[in-house]
Amino acid sequence: MINCYEETVIKNRILPEEWQSQSSLDELAEFLQRNWEQRSVFYDDGELTSRQQFLSFTGQKGIRTNNYIGTIVFKGQQINVFPKLFRSEKDDSDTSDLELSHMLKNIAAWLEYCTKFNYPYISIKSELTDVDDLRELFETLYIRYVKAAVDRGLFYRYEEKTEDTHTVKGKIDFRDYISKKLPLGKADTFLCTYSNFEYDNVLNRIIKRVCKMLLTNATKGNQRKIRSILTKLSDVSDVACTPSDCDSIRLSYLNGNYQVILSMSKMFMLNQTSSYSLDTNDSFCFLFPTELLFEGFIGGYMHEVLRGTAKVRLQASDTSLVSDVIYDGESYGKAFTLKHDILVEHKEKGVFVLDTKYKMTSRFQDNIDIKKSISNDISQGDLYQVREYAAKRGLSDAYLLYPLFRYEDDEPEFPVLKGSIMVNGQNHDINVHIIRLPFIFEDDIDSIKIRLASIINDIFQ
Repeated sequence: MINCYEETVIKNRILPEEWQSQSSLDELAEFLQRNWEQRSVFYDDGELTSRQQFLSFTGQKGIRTNNYIGTIVFKGQQINVFPKLFRSEKDDSDTSDLELSHMLKNIAAWLEYCTKFNYPYISIKSELTDVDDLRELFETLYIRYVKAAVDRGLFYRYEEKTEDTHTVKGKIDFRDYISKKLPLGKADTFLCTYSNFEYDNVLNRIIKRVCKMLLTNATKGNQRKIRSILTKLSDVSDVACTPSDCDSIRLSYLNGNYQVILSMSKMFMLNQTSSYSLDTNDSFCFLFPTELLFEGFIGGYMHEVLRGTAKVRLQASDTSLVSDVIYDGESYGKAFTLKHDILVEHKEKGVFVLDTKYKMTSRFQDNIDIKKSISNDISQGDLYQVREYAAKRGLSDAYLLYPLFRYEDDEPEFPVLKGSIMVNGQNHDINVHIIRLPFIFEDDIDSIKIRLASIINDIFQ
């Protein structure tokens, strides 16, 4: 098992032996690609590229981790990718004290406030007590979600059947009747296609298939729940379902609670099939985009801290970079929509534009060359972007939010980058505040929340 940070190059000789050949790396790339295409089960990361971004494959047959954290198991070998902010400082490369359980607890804490994930994460922390890896966590949540659904009521849907009957049902196949039934003297037999409201339907067969697939390696508690589910699905046919079977199912609004179950079912089946093995438990991939986790957590926690005093919106998109497109004398309206990571409409203090940047930055306190550090750590593109956001709303202040490292104390002061931007032919002064926030939780989660709430309140003071 290899523990590493995001944005780390792992040379070929360091990789598990089973991964080192070019053919194995090609299989790994194909496996990650299929998981990339199904990542919307958990989140929409805004990535439009169809090519997987979980890992990059270097020219020396090695790999490079990107801004996705979690676990990859392939051919029975495991790599855990930890957040880069788990480092104690910017240049720290020691991974000896990294524990998967610690990352799981942080993911749970972040998801509790993250509003961007299509996932039943509200009580996720209660499921972490005896969980050792991400796969076990999601198996636990899947089983819990399925059990809650079947306990509320059995799922029925209309299933189309085609069979020979002696009474007319639905649609008759007249071609079959004329060419086959009449010549054989079966004038009283009709090949009919009709729909029945069935409990033994494709979705329940898929759920039964996945539950049986998970049963062998599940914890004792999960095994009890799976057997309870299978008892209720006893009249459902045992069919060797495949991931593609999930694509044929269309759920109504009334059965929307089954959408997550269907998506996760496909993900589990997808993770258990590959070109090198079939129906085994030696491969899975659960990775989360840390940029989304940081933005969603900070935005969600800010919403809680400012509840009653301000409205907090994530990815607000009610302004545009271009006010109008003119061609051949005709107006085509606004273009290039601006999306703010966090937009706060404070009842007393007005509007605030804040952008989260999941990047490593040097400490400000006791920094002998803070100007150089800021120039190296703060991207000009990020600076231009947030200044443009503020200018479009007529604001004099904007905020760039960065995470602190693990174990790092809060900064006593924050720098302000003063400048101006041309708006309607006039210079508009804008102050960009650089704020660093605690993001990594240790055993005392409440103390981190108190520190974070204090900094958030200071922004709006």
